[in-house]
Formats: sequence, structure tokens, C-alpha cells
Amino acid sequence: MKRLAMAGLLGTALIAISATAHARVSVSIGIGVPGFVYGPPPVYIAPAPVYVAPPPVMVVPGPIEYVPYDPYWRERRWREERWREYRRWDHDRHYHDRHYHRRRD
Repeated sequence: MKRLAMAGLLGTALIAISATAHARVSVSIGIGVPGFVYGPPPVYIAPAPVYVAPPPVMVVPGPIEYVPYDPYWRERRWREERWREYRRWDHDRHYHDRHYHRRRD
């Protein structure tokens, strides 16, 4: 048992000596990269609505027309309608047929 205790004591001493043997001064220069930064979500601010008044309603009366008074307008209208009968393309044919038959009688 003495040997086992001696071996354990010797192992512990070796571990302690090796730890002090590795003690050294180290200098390091590092540039730190920041971690991820999560900001709040962007906020959309809507512009104020623009209200435009409708155009004003303008009422403009129609133009005034002066028409001379014609007391004989009914006669003139009748004459125009009457002459329309004689302006037809077949007017001459009937006219000659009528007169031709009258001559034969």
C-alpha cells in the first residue's frame, strides 16, 4: 500500500509541476466583431390625406335666339311638302303616262 500511496503522491506532484511550467505571459490583439443586432421593425408613417374641394357648380343659361315671326309658316310648310311629290325620280313617268292615256280617250 505504501507503493500505491507513493505513486499517487508522485503523480499529483508531477501534475502540479507541469501546470507551473506552462505558466507564461501572452499578449493578443483582437478586433472584435459585434454580434447580430436585431432592431425593431421599420414603421411606415402614412402621409396625411389631401382633401380637395370639388369644383363649383356653374349654371350657365343657354344662348338666346331671336327668330323672326312668320305668320304664314303653315302655308310655306304645305308648299314645301307639296313640291316634294314632284321631286321623286318616277314623277315624270307617271306624269307622261297620265297625259298619254288622256290623249287616247
